[in-house]
Amino acid sequence: MAYDKPLPFPDRDSIPFWEGARAGELRLQRCDGCGRWRWPPRAVCGDCRSFESTWRATRGCGRVVSWIRNHQIFMPAYRDEVPYSVVQVALEEQPDIAFFGRLVGGTEPADGLPVRAVFAPVTEEVTLVHWEPAD
Repeated sequence: MAYDKPLPFPDRDSIPFWEGARAGELRLQRCDGCGRWRWPPRAVCGDCRSFESTWRATRGCGRVVSWIRNHQIFMPAYRDEVPYSVVQVALEEQPDIAFFGRLVGGTEPADGLPVRAVFAPVTEEVTLVHWEPAD
């Protein structure tokens, strides 16, 4: 599968996230010490300083808290896609965790819009996380 846009580079901390995306799950670290979710992935909990965590699937749902509608062609690979919306999503499980991604599905972004993660395989190794309006 050919893909001509920049791709994320999974590192040792984020590999379980990208494996989850390929499996159609929005996986995050959950602290085994205090139960808080961690994003972005890291070795130490920012709340209780525990080094212990487990990767778990979230519901993949949240609400739009901010967005931008991009009209500028910053890279030639995106020429045929502008305009498009990028949203900041507060997750249901823990609203202080913010995810960013493309809003798909033809709906205009709005404050508080309920959304869910959708998964877009772009290569055999990488599946991107986008957001679509929830029913």
